[in-house]
Amino acid sequence: MPTYNRAHFLGSTLDSILVQTYKKWECIIVDDGSTDYTEKLMEFYCAKDFRIQFHHRPKKRRKGANACRNYGFELCKGKYIQWFDSDDLMAPNFLDLKVKAIEENKVDYVISKSANFKDPNRADIISKNEKYYRFNDFEITNYNYVTQKINWLTYDFLGKREVCEKVRFNETLSSGQEYNFFSKLTCFSVNGLIIDSYLTYRRMHSQSIRSNLYRNRKEKEELQYNQLETWRELSEISPNSPSVKYLFFSLIKIDSRERMNLKTQTYLLKTLLKKGRLHDVALLLCFEYIYKPSGIGYIFRKKLLQSIEK
Repeated sequence: MPTYNRAHFLGSTLDSILVQTYKKWECIIVDDGSTDYTEKLMEFYCAKDFRIQFHHRPKKRRKGANACRNYGFELCKGKYIQWFDSDDLMAPNFLDLKVKAIEENKVDYVISKSANFKDPNRADIISKNEKYYRFNDFEITNYNYVTQKINWLTYDFLGKREVCEKVRFNETLSSGQEYNFFSKLTCFSVNGLIIDSYLTYRRMHSQSIRSNLYRNRKEKEELQYNQLETWRELSEISPNSPSVKYLFFSLIKIDSRERMNLKTQTYLLKTLLKKGRLHDVALLLCFEYIYKPSGIGYIFRKKLLQSIEK
């Protein structure tokens, strides 16, 4: 569990862990450089229960929640892995139901559901993320996840260690890390089970990352970078998969009124050049500098998209 200046929420999160009906757990908190009273609070909880550990992100590691998650994973010893956030709450049977489901059904991971509540009242449920959990219509596949036909949140997932250790959180991302992570993980296993129960209470408040993201002027650029990084990493894992083609196609198919940011464009061009796809390089340049600015040159766009889809 990463944390940063969340001492005013962290205590209630830890309290929800302490009352779990499943008892064989270790809770590893990794601090990302908090300046509030997190240190004092953790001294209290570590003394209260030996299963709780508190660590600081090593200075040599990149700042951010993803580096903290990766570092925590490196420290943990558990057979099963559960990531969580330092401002959300677990239902008392959160771990119990998940562990039983993964063992009884012999799957690699299980996925539960999360309900959003309005801080500070956990009973004040404002939404249940209905658009995420469309498992009655779509099965768990890498392509269905990458294209977001199905979705889930980081804390919905509990998985076997041997599956989780195949991937890491991308430490360069400041948002959308779960999309990147599970796009990679589902390349290695789709042997998952859905638990049709709301086991996480997600706190919605003014300081939440999601609230800040919606106000961020650079949101589109961040999402584009996330997609670029996901495409890059999936290209290394499964270069010929439909998901890789979909992501590349999506990167090119940005709204015609906007130009791809320079970082994304440069990376795409370098990658295409390394792969010897000179034809696509020429088409991409024509698409970016003729079709988008002028609205003409549709033939370049058509040829490029046809080329990518092959």
